Amino acid sequence: MKTPLAYVAKVFPRTSETFVVNEMRALEELGERPAMFALHRNPSPVPHAIVAELAAPVFYVEDREVDERGVKKAADHLASALDIEPQDRPRILPRKYVRLAVAMAELIAEHGVRHLHAHFASRSGHVAALAASLAGIGYSITAHAKDIYHDEVDRDLLAWKIRQSRFVITVTEFNRRHLRDLAAGDAAVAGKVIRLYNGVDLERFRAAGRVAAQPPLVLAIGRLIEKKGFEDLVDACARVRERDLRFACEIIGGGELEAVLAERIRTLGLEGCVRLTGTLSTEAVAARLRHAAIVALPCVVGHDGNVDALPTALLEGMASGAALISTSISGIPEIVVDGENGRLVPPSDVDELTDALAELIADPTRTAAMGMAGRRRAEELFDLRKNVATLRGHLRAAYGGTDRERDGAGACS
Repeated sequence: MKTPLAYVAKVFPRTSETFVVNEMRALEELGERPAMFALHRNPSPVPHAIVAELAAPVFYVEDREVDERGVKKAADHLASALDIEPQDRPRILPRKYVRLAVAMAELIAEHGVRHLHAHFASRSGHVAALAASLAGIGYSITAHAKDIYHDEVDRDLLAWKIRQSRFVITVTEFNRRHLRDLAAGDAAVAGKVIRLYNGVDLERFRAAGRVAAQPPLVLAIGRLIEKKGFEDLVDACARVRERDLRFACEIIGGGELEAVLAERIRTLGLEGCVRLTGTLSTEAVAARLRHAAIVALPCVVGHDGNVDALPTALLEGMASGAALISTSISGIPEIVVDGENGRLVPPSDVDELTDALAELIADPTRTAAMGMAGRRRAEELFDLRKNVATLRGHLRAAYGGTDRERDGAGACS
């Protein structure tokens, strides 16, 4: 198969990264025929049926054998071509990344790729930058959250990746400002950063046909990690119960804090109203959302600086007609308008979180109205197909797509 466009991901598929699959599926609907160059295989099964709906072939870069002499030669070439100072070579040209870039450059040549688009500005974006230089093509990046906010992010290296790229998409206005501040007056960096929201599939996640559960159902969806704030949610649920309000809460996801959360639920005697469901497929999540009155995601900034940017769970919740409760950090206020389609509370403030939960549980009419307002906001700002059409325009401009390619003709060999 010949294709002008290849996506680059560190691991593919990944349970928590449905936005990559959805974006590629939407591009396919528009007539594109992207390939996926995944650096590594996922050793864990991924439950989402949407992965099987993706037509794109997947190539695992780590599986290709590379001549180690060629790696050294490639590193020397990159150092010269990219004008890398000797003291910067260890940061920009780590041997494991150059090896992956050499393998990817071979894939680029074999499949006629003219542009790479990497999700995340960390490893995948770094290897894409090196491989694109080796192959003499361009690349772009979608920057999300951990890849730009984590304490371990090398800000100078991140600026270098942006400078070398054709463009960088980032998923919130908050992120865009952060990356432009990173440029510190460098117009070559700042001018390449474009804000484009991740979209949600409005056909899969829909408000029509909702059947509200009784007692009211509060859904929380995400990996069980610090930045999601699920410990605060469990504590708030205990306080809401003390107000004699009936509700049920399900926390959907898996992760490192599963045992901690399970113990907290037991300690607070919440087994009857708060449940950890484990990881579910995106299809199963969509089904549960049709019964949810509220989607709660009380995000916090992690001790390592990690923070959510534009949580998929909130987008899916608003598309499904649920009211939202979250915190006033990062790009979340670009999703949740306080008092309109949900409530925003300060991060790590269990008292305010408790009040917001109690307020919406106690007033189902207002909560339903917020949910419908959220659906309208999703249609206006977060429609997957509209937003991917915009992304496609940037990609096609970068690789010089023709009308014939745009219509999908001659895309396969």
